Amino acid sequence: MRSLLLIADGAIAALSLTMALVQAVVCVLYTFVLDMSPSLPKQLPTLVASTLIFAVVGTLFLLALLRMIHRRPSRWWLQGAAVLSLMPAALVLIQLMT
Repeated sequence: MRSLLLIADGAIAALSLTMALVQAVVCVLYTFVLDMSPSLPKQLPTLVASTLIFAVVGTLFLLALLRMIHRRPSRWWLQGAAVLSLMPAALVLIQLMT
């Protein structure tokens, strides 16, 4: 059970943080070319919000992973918080994209 949680936490943390990093780079690039297209300023808040969502979810899963590895007493609270953060994050992302 513990090894499955470690793999799941590591995979979700890695994917979420990678997505947040890629989107953060796109945010920086958007700020340089905001005046080139009238639609870019409208898209930037959505991009920043989705970047923050991926960063928060990835950070929660990374903290849960580290707590599981070190067997800290707070590991189950963080694991629960990380798993419970998935549904609101998914709903907000779906709402942002529609």
